[in-house]
Amino acid sequence: MMISRGLELVARRTTWVLAGGVFAGIAWQPLADFFAPWLEVLIVMNLSLSMMRIEPAALRHYLRRPALLAAIFVFSMGVAPLILWGFTRAAGIDGPIGAGIVFHALATPIMSGASLCILFGLDAALALIVTVASYALVPFTLPPLALWLLGIELDVTVFELMWRLGRIVGASFLIAFVARRFLSAEFLKTQAPRMDGIMVFGMVGVAVSLMSGLPDFAASKPAYTVLVTATTFATNIALQICAAALFWRIGRRAAVTVGLITGNTNTALVMAALSESAPYDLLVYFVVGQFPIYLLPLVAVPVYRRILNAK
Repeated sequence: MMISRGLELVARRTTWVLAGGVFAGIAWQPLADFFAPWLEVLIVMNLSLSMMRIEPAALRHYLRRPALLAAIFVFSMGVAPLILWGFTRAAGIDGPIGAGIVFHALATPIMSGASLCILFGLDAALALIVTVASYALVPFTLPPLALWLLGIELDVTVFELMWRLGRIVGASFLIAFVARRFLSAEFLKTQAPRMDGIMVFGMVGVAVSLMSGLPDFAASKPAYTVLVTATTFATNIALQICAAALFWRIGRRAAVTVGLITGNTNTALVMAALSESAPYDLLVYFVVGQFPIYLLPLVAVPVYRRILNAK
């Protein structure tokens, strides 16, 4: 009973728990080291819970609109990276920060995007479909665009990337399918608040696992760390605003959802693809790129709600 109430409380305090989780990982490095090996498990848990929480009818609604899904994908993973690449060139931003900005847009939406939409009252079905489609197609877009725009060759083949992403999405789908097959819709509905609380803890675990080693780097290069952190926030916000404005005509809720999944991207995936071939200064961009994902909701969620409730 206490666990159930605790999960419900966590779900109601999502934004504060997410923000606190990031700082917990920074302040207590053994916690980050503990969660690091469980990163993929945590991602599968959150994605499968999201799939359980989304009604199939909502998914079918968007599957009947392939042109819209294609437009979202082309913008978020094709046009947006080109725009940011042009901006960095025009502004003279090069080196790790310039590459990080472009990779920010090249990456797929975070796998917890649908979870965030559920927690924030946005369109989780749209987020899930775009995210899954992005993970299916990113092995064919990320390596060539990284090489063409930045001259960086990823330390992973198309098939390796497909396998890494496919096993995560496949395992999540299988778990959700079995759950929906054997658990009633009424049970899933009544357990929704507890499932939301578990998703929040899962997202915190992901954030904590990526903080390993960051305090030492920040202590050695404080000015650079602050600059990169500010850049990740600015890039995230700019992508959210631009994407939401571009797709405003499809409806406020859907447009804000597109903004969220365009700005909050899986830079950790790029970090894994680069492996040890990239300078640590660039990898730091991908680590601190988690900050806006977990801290921005403190400000963004009230803005989302105001937009959705506006007359």
